Amino acid sequence: MMKRCIYFFLLISLPLPAVAQQKPKGIWPFRINRFDKEGRFQGRWKVRVGDEKTLVRNGRFRHGREVGTWKYYYPSGKLLMVEKHKRNLDYILVKRYHENGKLAKEGQARLVTSGNVVRYFWFGDWKVYDEHGKFSHREYYEDGNEISLNL
Repeated sequence: MMKRCIYFFLLISLPLPAVAQQKPKGIWPFRINRFDKEGRFQGRWKVRVGDEKTLVRNGRFRHGREVGTWKYYYPSGKLLMVEKHKRNLDYILVKRYHENGKLAKEGQARLVTSGNVVRYFWFGDWKVYDEHGKFSHREYYEDGNEISLNL
Protein backbone atom coordinates (compact mmCIF):
# COMPACT_ATOMS: atom_id res chain seq x y z
CA MET A 1 0.00 0.00 0.00
CA MET A 2 2.85 2.39 0.85
CA LYS A 3 4.41 1.71 -2.55
CA ARG A 4 1.15 2.70 -4.29
CA CYS A 5 0.92 5.90 -2.20
CA ILE A 6 4.44 6.89 -3.20
CA TYR A 7 3.72 6.08 -6.85
CA PHE A 8 0.51 8.17 -6.76
CA PHE A 9 2.39 11.10 -5.19
CA LEU A 10 4.96 10.93 -7.98
CA LEU A 11 2.20 10.92 -10.57
CA ILE A 12 0.54 14.07 -9.31
CA SER A 13 3.84 15.86 -8.77
CA LEU A 14 5.14 15.21 -12.29
CA PRO A 15 6.39 16.80 -14.50
CA LEU A 16 9.53 17.09 -12.43
CA PRO A 17 12.26 19.58 -13.33
CA ALA A 18 14.44 16.74 -14.64
CA VAL A 19 11.64 15.54 -16.89
CA ALA A 20 10.75 19.10 -17.89
CA GLN A 21 14.23 19.66 -19.34
CA GLN A 22 13.51 17.25 -22.19
CA LYS A 23 13.58 18.73 -25.67
CA PRO A 24 10.17 19.00 -27.33
CA LYS A 25 9.43 15.99 -29.50
CA GLY A 26 7.64 15.96 -32.84
CA ILE A 27 7.12 18.46 -35.63
CA TRP A 28 5.57 21.85 -34.91
CA PRO A 29 2.59 22.29 -34.30
CA PHE A 30 2.33 18.70 -33.03
CA ARG A 31 5.20 18.92 -30.54
CA ILE A 32 4.80 17.62 -27.03
CA ASN A 33 6.46 18.77 -23.78
CA ARG A 34 6.80 22.46 -24.72
CA PHE A 35 7.07 25.70 -22.75
CA ASP A 36 5.61 29.16 -23.34
CA LYS A 37 7.69 32.37 -23.50
CA GLU A 38 7.62 32.71 -19.70
CA GLY A 39 8.94 29.15 -19.23
CA ARG A 40 5.61 27.65 -18.12
CA PHE A 41 4.39 24.26 -19.33
CA GLN A 42 2.39 24.64 -22.55
CA GLY A 43 0.43 22.32 -24.83
CA ARG A 44 0.36 18.51 -24.81
CA TRP A 45 2.58 16.82 -22.23
CA LYS A 46 3.40 13.13 -22.03
CA VAL A 47 5.42 12.28 -18.95
CA ARG A 48 7.42 9.08 -19.05
CA VAL A 49 9.72 7.53 -16.46
CA GLY A 50 12.60 5.10 -16.38
CA ASP A 51 13.36 3.82 -19.84
CA GLU A 52 11.28 6.62 -21.47
CA LYS A 53 8.74 3.97 -22.52
CA THR A 54 6.57 3.90 -19.40
CA LEU A 55 3.88 6.58 -19.77
CA VAL A 56 2.64 7.77 -16.37
CA ARG A 57 0.81 10.99 -17.17
CA ASN A 58 -0.76 12.55 -20.26
CA GLY A 59 -2.63 15.82 -20.72
CA ARG A 60 -2.52 19.50 -21.68
CA PHE A 61 -1.23 22.68 -20.11
CA ARG A 62 -2.31 26.22 -20.91
CA HIS A 63 0.33 28.67 -19.68
CA GLY A 64 1.35 26.47 -16.74
CA ARG A 65 -2.17 25.36 -15.73
CA GLU A 66 -3.56 21.88 -16.32
CA VAL A 67 -6.60 22.00 -18.59
CA GLY A 68 -8.96 19.48 -20.11
CA THR A 69 -8.60 15.77 -19.44
CA TRP A 70 -5.53 14.30 -17.77
CA LYS A 71 -4.90 10.57 -17.68
CA TYR A 72 -2.63 8.73 -15.25
CA TYR A 73 -1.40 5.17 -15.69
CA TYR A 74 -0.29 2.23 -13.55
CA PRO A 75 3.30 1.01 -14.17
CA SER A 76 1.68 -1.80 -16.18
CA GLY A 77 0.28 0.81 -18.61
CA LYS A 78 -3.34 0.39 -17.56
CA LEU A 79 -5.46 3.45 -16.75
CA LEU A 80 -5.21 4.52 -13.09
CA MET A 81 -7.05 7.83 -12.97
CA VAL A 82 -8.78 10.46 -15.11
CA GLU A 83 -9.02 14.11 -14.04
CA LYS A 84 -11.27 16.60 -15.83
CA HIS A 85 -10.35 20.26 -15.40
CA LYS A 86 -13.22 22.50 -16.48
CA ARG A 87 -12.95 26.28 -16.83
CA ASN A 88 -16.18 27.09 -15.03
CA LEU A 89 -15.47 24.85 -12.01
CA ASP A 90 -13.11 25.57 -9.12
CA TYR A 91 -12.58 21.85 -8.58
CA ILE A 92 -11.43 18.81 -10.59
CA LEU A 93 -13.66 15.83 -11.41
CA VAL A 94 -11.74 12.64 -10.60
CA LYS A 95 -12.27 8.97 -11.47
CA ARG A 96 -9.87 6.30 -10.18
CA TYR A 97 -9.80 2.79 -11.59
CA HIS A 98 -8.85 -0.65 -10.32
CA GLU A 99 -6.03 -2.28 -12.27
CA ASN A 100 -8.62 -4.52 -13.96
CA GLY A 101 -10.14 -1.39 -15.57
CA LYS A 102 -13.28 -1.17 -13.41
CA LEU A 103 -14.18 2.11 -11.70
CA ALA A 104 -12.82 2.26 -8.12
CA LYS A 105 -13.74 5.78 -6.90
CA GLU A 106 -15.19 9.00 -8.20
CA GLY A 107 -15.35 12.40 -6.62
CA GLN A 108 -13.79 15.86 -6.55
CA ALA A 109 -10.35 17.28 -5.93
CA ARG A 110 -8.94 20.75 -5.66
CA LEU A 111 -5.60 22.22 -6.68
CA VAL A 112 -4.58 25.24 -4.59
CA THR A 113 -1.49 27.31 -5.37
CA SER A 114 -0.05 29.58 -2.71
CA GLY A 115 3.22 31.18 -3.75
CA ASN A 116 5.54 28.32 -4.72
CA VAL A 117 3.47 25.72 -2.86
CA VAL A 118 1.01 23.63 -4.87
CA ARG A 119 -1.44 21.51 -2.91
CA TYR A 120 -3.71 18.82 -4.38
CA PHE A 121 -6.41 17.27 -2.18
CA TRP A 122 -9.69 15.39 -2.32
CA PHE A 123 -12.84 16.82 -0.76
CA GLY A 124 -16.55 16.15 -0.41
CA ASP A 125 -18.53 13.02 -1.10
CA TRP A 126 -16.79 10.18 -2.99
CA LYS A 127 -18.47 7.07 -4.39
CA VAL A 128 -16.49 3.85 -3.92
CA TYR A 129 -16.85 0.76 -6.11
CA ASP A 130 -15.65 -2.83 -5.63
CA GLU A 131 -13.31 -4.77 -7.98
CA HIS A 132 -16.30 -5.63 -10.19
CA GLY A 133 -17.32 -1.97 -10.59
CA LYS A 134 -20.42 -2.22 -8.38
CA PHE A 135 -21.21 0.55 -5.91
CA SER A 136 -19.87 -0.32 -2.46
CA HIS A 137 -20.15 2.72 -0.19
CA ARG A 138 -19.45 6.44 0.16
CA GLU A 139 -16.48 8.19 1.68
CA TYR A 140 -16.30 11.81 2.78
CA TYR A 141 -13.12 13.92 2.61
CA GLU A 142 -12.33 17.28 4.16
CA ASP A 143 -9.12 18.98 3.14
CA GLY A 144 -7.72 15.67 1.85
CA ASN A 145 -8.49 13.65 4.98
CA GLU A 146 -11.13 10.94 5.08
CA ILE A 147 -13.77 11.74 7.70
CA SER A 148 -15.62 8.92 9.41
CA LEU A 149 -19.31 9.58 9.48
CA ASN A 150 -21.43 7.65 11.98
CA LEU A 151 -24.78 7.48 10.24
